[in-house]
Amino acid sequence: MDRVRPTRDARAVEDPIAAIFDLAESVDRQTPKIRKTLRYVRWFVSVWLLLDFFLILLVSFPGGGAGLTLLLFLPILIFLLGVRLAKTSTARLILLGLAIVFGALQALSMGPLLFLGAVLVALLILGFSILELMRDLRSFFDYFALRHRVIQRVRQADPVVYVPEGKDTVQRILTHLGATSSDVRGMMVVPGAVATPALLTGKSGLTYSFDAYVRREPSSLWRFTSLGSAGFAVFVKAFERAPTLADLQALKTAIEDTSAATKIPPARILVLWQSKGDESVTPDVYDFLTKESARVKIRGSTFVCSLELAIERDDGTYDFIPVVVEPVTSGTGTPAAA
Repeated sequence: MDRVRPTRDARAVEDPIAAIFDLAESVDRQTPKIRKTLRYVRWFVSVWLLLDFFLILLVSFPGGGAGLTLLLFLPILIFLLGVRLAKTSTARLILLGLAIVFGALQALSMGPLLFLGAVLVALLILGFSILELMRDLRSFFDYFALRHRVIQRVRQADPVVYVPEGKDTVQRILTHLGATSSDVRGMMVVPGAVATPALLTGKSGLTYSFDAYVRREPSSLWRFTSLGSAGFAVFVKAFERAPTLADLQALKTAIEDTSAATKIPPARILVLWQSKGDESVTPDVYDFLTKESARVKIRGSTFVCSLELAIERDDGTYDFIPVVVEPVTSGTGTPAAA
């Protein structure tokens, strides 16, 4: 535990901004311990579910309903897994209700040991619910830890980013990526990994044009088991004028469609624009850039990647909206920046 915080009055705040960062760092220090605790809980609940399964079968034998009890496990497990995959709370509630109904039938099949059977079935359903909650909690802490590291890195980085030399905006941004991202730099020397320009066909059958496309293929282990490296892709699209909301929406759709076809998650989406003077984007474009993301589901994992506008200013510097740091794909199903 963090031994410093409990000795302070939680209500006393001197500098709110500094206090927020101190609190975030305090929680981040506990993240490894929290992950370990969650792992122990998942293992404990998983072992209990296995034991509960055999106990339910054992209890059902005296009543002669072992066959029916075993048969009812199938719909119960299907509905409980459906709760995990359902997208709406209504669907989850319906599936959970169906699991409870079949669980009640399973308890009734145990005859004279009805009460004990009902307790064991209830614990089975509760165990699955706990595992799902642990999964959500782990995802939250993984996201928190990653987000905290990214914010720290952005705070520590030089706020002024200079545009490197290059014949055009695309070559310059690729040079910048190579200088700031070890992943992209490594892929630039791999034959066939970089295409400028690139024509890619999406899952819908439509063909999309990009000014640059950098990819790292997923590992063979990922292709068959969803373990290992999922690979990553970097998309670059240049505009001669300030991109509009319709431009960004079309680009987001194109990347989602293309990524669904290639099965390679996007890790960086760069929208290039060389501005003149004090030109800027409209409020709706800014709102889209800071709030919307491309989302792609590959092999059961959802990957999320923001569209990043890279504005070349007349003074030879970049403005990024939003700031996205080095692309690295994590094992959580979300393209991570580290």
